[in-house]
Amino acid sequence: MNIIVSIVIYRHSYADLKPTLDSLFLSPLISKIILVDNDLSDWAENFKHEKIIYLKTNGNYGFGYGHNHTIKKYAKESDYFLICNPDIWFEQKEFEKFIRFVKNRSESLFIPKIIYPNGENQYSARLLPSPINLFARRFTSRFSDKLDQKYLLKNFDLNKEISAPSISGCFMLFRSSALVELGGFDERFFLYMEDIDLSRRCAEKYGAMYYPLAKIIHQHDQGSYRNSSLLKIHLKSAFVYFNKWGWFYDADRRKLNNRCLNQFFT
Repeated sequence: MNIIVSIVIYRHSYADLKPTLDSLFLSPLISKIILVDNDLSDWAENFKHEKIIYLKTNGNYGFGYGHNHTIKKYAKESDYFLICNPDIWFEQKEFEKFIRFVKNRSESLFIPKIIYPNGENQYSARLLPSPINLFARRFTSRFSDKLDQKYLLKNFDLNKEISAPSISGCFMLFRSSALVELGGFDERFFLYMEDIDLSRRCAEKYGAMYYPLAKIIHQHDQGSYRNSSLLKIHLKSAFVYFNKWGWFYDADRRKLNNRCLNQFFT
């Protein structure tokens, strides 16, 4: 089993990435780690390690744009392709447990349980959002807490693997052939929502699985909750997403969400 990892960096320091790189270096299954630079990082360009490949893009044109550079150039060389954020780390036994699960499945997208450093669950497997889900989470916390019980699958038993239509973009492990067939990320999304769009397409065509018995740690600072510029980017991505898939009428959203929810009642 050969895994290639793609990490998009933008003004990240080596200290920012060290926990992530140290975790990835230890796995014998990972053959290459591509550092995709959307800016110009002297340390990354000159960093030497047998697994590291430095790839400079033409500028900061987004998260999906950066990863697509690696997908187009390297995905066909691997069995699996990992989209990994630069603020991830994990114990090897957890990663090995995750890979053992993946090896025995026919689906094409996988994610383990994602937790904060304090152990709190980030709910990395979700339903596809409606406009109400998304905008309520930003502007009406009391109403959003109620909606989140279903949207984030908080009301359900998540102690076993489930098929899910929306997968967090911080640690997406794809079967490479499927990722190439899907064409990677939709580059109309600069940041935010591109993971929902891609995992939705993969879930519908090839299947996407959440495996909660293995866990990794994600720092995840939720910048759009505090930074007005990031909030504007998030809202713009939401408009791109709902213009693409439908605002209040989205039959496929209903079908995929019901397929997910029906697992808890059978």
